Amino acid sequence: MDSSIKKYYHKLSEADLENTIKNSTKNIKDDKLIEQISNHIRRIYCNKVVKIDWFNETKLRKHDFINKALEKINKKNPNYLEIGVLENDNFKIIKTENKISVDPDPNAYPTFLGTSNEFFKGNKKKFDVILIDGLHTFDQCREDAINALNCLNKNGYIFFHDFIPRNFIEEYVPRIGGIWTGDVWKVSVELSKTIGIKFKVILADHGLGFLRKLEDNVKYFEDDRRKLIYSIYDDFFELNKNINYQNAELAYEEFL
Repeated sequence: MDSSIKKYYHKLSEADLENTIKNSTKNIKDDKLIEQISNHIRRIYCNKVVKIDWFNETKLRKHDFINKALEKINKKNPNYLEIGVLENDNFKIIKTENKISVDPDPNAYPTFLGTSNEFFKGNKKKFDVILIDGLHTFDQCREDAINALNCLNKNGYIFFHDFIPRNFIEEYVPRIGGIWTGDVWKVSVELSKTIGIKFKVILADHGLGFLRKLEDNVKYFEDDRRKLIYSIYDDFFELNKNINYQNAELAYEEFL
C-alpha cells in the first residue's frame, strides 16, 4: 500500500467518543432514545480514522477524471453511464452527448428511472466510461461492478465514488450520519485482486476508484466475499494494504 494514505491515519481519544455521542444526540429530546443511540455508538465505535479534508486535499473532482477518460477514448461522443444521480451535478457536466443516468428516485430526473439491477437486466449497450455512485453498500456496489465490467468496452474505464471512509460513522451501514460512504470500500479490496484490469484508488473526492479494463472478458474476484461481508471499519486499515493509493494530481497526469 502506498504510504500516501498512511500519513492520514490518526487515533481518537475517549473525549472524541463522548463528543461524537454528544453531537449525534444534541437535537434529541427523548432520554430513552438518547441512551439507545449512545449505547449503539459505543458498540460500533472505532478510534481509528483517516484524517483528510477532501476539499483542501485537491481541487480535482470525479468529473475531472471522467471527462479526461472520455477524451482518452479518442472517439466522438463515447458512451457514458452513470449509476446514482442525486441532483445531476456531476452528470450535467460530463462531456459527451451519448450518456445515460440511472436512479430509482424520480426527483433525481435520471434518463432511466429504476434500480441499477433493472437497468443492467435489460441493457444491450456497451459503454466506454462508467461511474458507479449508487447505493453505498458492499453487496450492491459489487453487483454494480460485476454488471458494469460485463458491459464495458475493452480499454474502457469505471470510476467508483466513496472508496475511503474517514471514520466509523461515515462507513456504517445503515446510514447514521451526514456524509455517508457506506462500506463500498470492500469492493476495492476485491478489485485489487481482480485479473485483467488496472486499478487504483485516488486520494480525491472521498476516495475515487479508478479502473481500466485490459481484456475483453474479466472475471471479478469473488473469493473474499464471505470474509468481507462481516468486516467492520476497524478492518479497513488492514484489508486495504494491497490497494494502490495515489495522489490526485499524479494520477490525473499519468492516467491509466
